[in-house]
This record gives sequence, C-alpha cells and structure tokens, in this order.
Amino acid sequence: MVGPMRPAEPPPDHALPTPAGSDPTDSGTVDSGVVDAGAEPADAAASQTPGSWMFLSNHAHVLLCLAADPHQTLPVIAQKVGITTRAVQLILTDLIQGGYIERTKVGRRNHYRINPDGHLRHPLEAHHRIADLITAVGPATPDDARDASADGASTPPRRRRTG
Repeated sequence: MVGPMRPAEPPPDHALPTPAGSDPTDSGTVDSGVVDAGAEPADAAASQTPGSWMFLSNHAHVLLCLAADPHQTLPVIAQKVGITTRAVQLILTDLIQGGYIERTKVGRRNHYRINPDGHLRHPLEAHHRIADLITAVGPATPDDARDASADGASTPPRRRRTG
C-alpha cells in the first residue's frame, strides 16, 4: 500500500549550487546567479516569524535612513535596515537611476540628496511624492534602529571575521 504523496522538500542550503567565488550571505539571496537586492541576511530573516512582512520595502527604508542623515555610510545603513552592504549598494543604484536621489562625492565620502518631488512608483501611490512618504513616516533616526533592536523587531547583520 502506498501512502499519500508528500511534496518534495528543497535541498538544504549547503547543497544549493552558488556561482564560483560568491558568498550568498554577502549580497542577498543567490539563486542561479541572480541577486535579490532586498534580501535580508540569514540571521535577520531568522529572527522574524514565518510569514512576517513589513509595510515598507527596503528601498523605502534606505531612503528614510538617507533622509535622517545624507552622510551615512553604507555599512551603517545596512545595519539599520537589516540587509547587507551589497544590498544597500544595489538599492542606491536603483534610487539614483530612478532619479530619487543624487550622489555627490565629498572627499572620500558620498553625500546623498533626496529628490523630494519624485513620485512613488506603484500606480496606487503614484499621486504621492517622496516628500509625502518622509513626512508621513519620518526619517529613520539612530534611536529608531536601537529601539527596534531592543524590541526584537530586527537583528543587525553579523560581521564577518577578517582574520
């Protein structure tokens, strides 16, 4: 007698092929060489309950961090948002190409200027501007990130050992 069929289980993470020389934890989720810029680091994702979700995207979180401090470094933004530095780089590229922010080199650092007149992308929100989003939600502050960590809302990504 044959029992009911069960769906095939995905192979464990260590059995999934990754592109040579890549580190999937460094740049988001790797699937056949495609990087998901909004993917969270494994430890941040593990701290959330299954099926959890957020109202704002990582793109919005990065934008709100820049609204609070346009001189922030990518690792600081990554820690606040709970994504990798590489994911922040990809998101910044999207925001620059979309005309939502401008990047200016100041010495060895970057300064970001938000275009407050840019419109949100989804048709349901396209009548709202970036300035409306920042006004409604408010820029992310260092205290916000610290309070969220203390409440267990997110866990900052682990730093890799360098030696």
